[in-house]
Amino acid sequence: MFSYSLPNLPDSLHFSHLLLLTLTAPPANLNPEYFSSLMSQYGPVANVKILHRSLMECRVLVEMANIEAAKNAKKALDQLSSNFIKCSYYQDDKLMPHGSFTIGSYETIDDTTSSTFKNRHSTSINDIVQDGDSKPHSSTVLPISQKLIPSQKNIQSTKTVCLNGISGKELDAHKLYNIFSNFGNVDKIILINLKNFALVKYLKEDQAYFVYQNCQNLQFFESSLTITFAADDSIEKLVGLDTLYRDQDYYVGSQDTDRFNPNNKMILLPPSQVLHISNLKKVSSNAETMWDIFSEFGVVEAVKVLNSQFKFMCLIKMETLKQALEVMALMHNEEVDGRNIQISFTKAKI
Repeated sequence: MFSYSLPNLPDSLHFSHLLLLTLTAPPANLNPEYFSSLMSQYGPVANVKILHRSLMECRVLVEMANIEAAKNAKKALDQLSSNFIKCSYYQDDKLMPHGSFTIGSYETIDDTTSSTFKNRHSTSINDIVQDGDSKPHSSTVLPISQKLIPSQKNIQSTKTVCLNGISGKELDAHKLYNIFSNFGNVDKIILINLKNFALVKYLKEDQAYFVYQNCQNLQFFESSLTITFAADDSIEKLVGLDTLYRDQDYYVGSQDTDRFNPNNKMILLPPSQVLHISNLKKVSSNAETMWDIFSEFGVVEAVKVLNSQFKFMCLIKMETLKQALEVMALMHNEEVDGRNIQISFTKAKI
């Protein structure tokens, strides 16, 4: 729906100093200077042109100073595995003849603004790429979060994560909430099936950071996730574009749905094969009943009952993490013998 076809390259031309970036659902205020500041971390940038800009797509032609810089940039962007930005080599020099620009000047097509790039920033393309969104407040001010993730240089965290690789007809925003609300109180979720990604916005940045660190490569249903950061206004930019998502693919959290009391210390646990089941009735809190219920979703390896005088709980160990995630998605807050059971990840062993 938003694809753009590039010319086929001759076999003899595998690389070029020209890169074509195609962004899905870009913010309206991206400008050539901003793209240059992002791309300059991979090598010197000669020119930038915005070839096309619309609500749901932006195409940007970037002329790196040499082929080696272009190769570095292309490799970095490809490693993002992002649904929001695609990078390809471009061979048509007619679009950007060397004689028509001075080094460091920038022009746009469909946008009469032009600027001269003065300040180079060592920032990350992740700030706009994860979901095609970034929020510079001016031509030289970069996104507000300055928290660097130690494991990957120059990636800046926000409150919003992009779940790339979402797939499966069973999924909707509510089921994603059931899983990802384990890692913090969720503000909003939107699932864009058309592009196989979802955005999850937390109330706190450190909760999104926890997801980034602990949920890479998760698999459930037909999904295999790559987690990246997104600008904090990403979901708001997509809300209202109802051709991209269904009603059940948009979720708004509230204090009533928060798993964590904001006044208490939050203990966040990574996904696990062992699930803690609570809010059971006494009649349901036995190994046989639990085995029967959860074996519908995979192989139950073990059940441990944790009943007390007034509370009835148990631990369930699924054969794989994938099965445990699917149980979480499908069964959290579902009714069992007249009570809505609560399911959470746990570090307990069976």
